[in-house]
Amino acid sequence: MTPFFDGPTRIWRGIEAQDPPWAASDYPDLLAMAESMLAAREKRFPALVAAGKMTAEAAAAELATFAAIVADWRWIQTGEGARAHLSTLAARQAALDASLDTIGEIVRENGGRFSRELALQTQHVIAMRWHLEPQRQTHAAAAATHRLAAAVAQVSAKPTEPTGETPADLRSAA
Repeated sequence: MTPFFDGPTRIWRGIEAQDPPWAASDYPDLLAMAESMLAAREKRFPALVAAGKMTAEAAAAELATFAAIVADWRWIQTGEGARAHLSTLAARQAALDASLDTIGEIVRENGGRFSRELALQTQHVIAMRWHLEPQRQTHAAAAATHRLAAAVAQVSAKPTEPTGETPADLRSAA
């Protein structure tokens, strides 16, 4: 699949993309994509189970994995809730890899062409998968950001005591 950008690239499950992915720092959109992926599965899986095309156990396992992906991105983006447990890492990686495999199949069926919507979805899935690599410091950076935001909020919440000095007094003291 032909890239439409310059610079370093990487092949993700047969899909060539920028490295690092251009969506890697777009945390609000990554959270939204994770939520969308979970919602699509919540909507689609009951019919697949009812039709015998998916077992209830497989559906429950995949829903739990995508719920962990959403929880992780909610924590990374907002600091709310808890990050996904490390024990779910391999399942989260595999779920995103499977999503990329599905995207690759769709693109091949479409003669190697991406629609604009599918290209955006692909970039977000690649970025979420990129963040799950062992060398990434996404969780450490998010934890530091959450601590800093809490410290700023605490300082900002403290009322300031008027000093009685005017800006002219402060300038003359300098």
